[in-house]
Amino acid sequence: MKKGKVLSGYIAALYGFLYIPLIVMFVFSFNDARRNVVWRGFTLKWYRVLFNDAELMGAMLSSLELAAAAALLSAGLGLLASYAMVRHKPFTGRRGYAALLNVPLMMPEVALGVGLLSFLVRAGFELDFGALACAHALICLPYTVAAIKARLKSIGDANLEDAAMDLGATEWQAFCKVTFPLAMPAIVSGSLLAFTVSFEDFVTSFFLAPIGVVTMPIKIYSMMKFGVTPEINALSVCLLGATLLLVGLNAWLASRAGDSPLA
Repeated sequence: MKKGKVLSGYIAALYGFLYIPLIVMFVFSFNDARRNVVWRGFTLKWYRVLFNDAELMGAMLSSLELAAAAALLSAGLGLLASYAMVRHKPFTGRRGYAALLNVPLMMPEVALGVGLLSFLVRAGFELDFGALACAHALICLPYTVAAIKARLKSIGDANLEDAAMDLGATEWQAFCKVTFPLAMPAIVSGSLLAFTVSFEDFVTSFFLAPIGVVTMPIKIYSMMKFGVTPEINALSVCLLGATLLLVGLNAWLASRAGDSPLA
């Protein structure tokens, strides 16, 4: 009994450590004061200030465009990589190939950002929006591969594709009309995860963002130099709500597909 109470207390303390700061941030986003020191009263003016800030909205748009591009790229590459590992016969270096796809998860993001910057500069590539989107797609690739690979495995072997080809379909037609529709829930699920990861990425964007492209995390970092204001709290609350919505949608799609999003 005592052991159970200790465990319950530990869990409560852990959840408090994780979520009490978020609750404080949420509450003080409605504080009618410029500094988060004393509660001065309830107001919605910081949300109005937030949505009337042209620079912040521009950074938001840049992050949305970047995250959408990275999600599309990583979903396409993830589908091809997963199909090669699941549907094709075992090939030499298959385990190494699968392990390399997970390198962005294991490598420190600072090292990855510096490495990508050095490679792009030495290779003569221009640091533009396209290069940044490709870098974000690389970071997001493990998430889309995990989701799509799990879905393709749950579908089973290639009997459905063989049946389609026995009925006159080509291999490409069998893929488009059988495999791709069955894998679609996992593709969307992985894309949502990739979108979330790309949208909140700071380190890679900090190293590779070209002049004129300011993402939301970089903008928040520059604002934080002048202290945490209710405007930043309001922005954080909006971003947290959007992230929870995307994660919830991803979990719902994964449950419909019968897969774990990171299985």
